[in-house]
Amino acid sequence: MLKIVAIGNLTNDVELKVHEATGKPYAILRIASDRRYRDKDGNRLTDFISIKVRGPLAERCAEFAWKGCKLAASGDFETITFADEPERQPGFLIKATEVEFLSPRRVEESAVSMPADGMDEAAA
Repeated sequence: MLKIVAIGNLTNDVELKVHEATGKPYAILRIASDRRYRDKDGNRLTDFISIKVRGPLAERCAEFAWKGCKLAASGDFETITFADEPERQPGFLIKATEVEFLSPRRVEESAVSMPADGMDEAAA
């Protein structure tokens, strides 16, 4: 069994798509993750990792994740090839079975759930 975990920042907002054959939702997330070391010139090295989420997990990601948020994804490793571009090197993606949101909720989401003055209407 192969399980991979990746932690990084989402590079763009989540775009929910629907699989034509099954009618089920899915999304491809892309995260950026800095390496722990720098190159010989002192530049930070960053890896970009693609993550595929399906079904209710994809819907949750579309609802709660945003560009720049930090998340952890774990799942199986899948190698992808490009039949229409044979000269292109194969890549990989993580077929996520779990996604954990590591950033706090956005400020505007918190403001909607709390009264502006911080008091209940019943207490006023």
